Amino acid sequence: MDALLVVHFLTRPFGHNHSLGTSISDCLELINERWVHEMRHDLREGNKCMDRLANLAQDLALGVVLPHTPPMSILSLLQ
Repeated sequence: MDALLVVHFLTRPFGHNHSLGTSISDCLELINERWVHEMRHDLREGNKCMDRLANLAQDLALGVVLPHTPPMSILSLLQ
């Protein structure tokens, strides 16, 4: 599913009979737990570091990964 579509679902009212209604409600519940958050969509071309990190994440096992240094493949983008 396109990220812009996800932002649309989470920032606009939806019908509870929507096919993704349960998933949208679950996401909104998490969002409303007083977390600091911002919903927006950035084009991949506008954020090459995040695009590269998202692609790298496809090869990782499930779970949280907190690297101590940036991956080598994004160093040139950070400079």
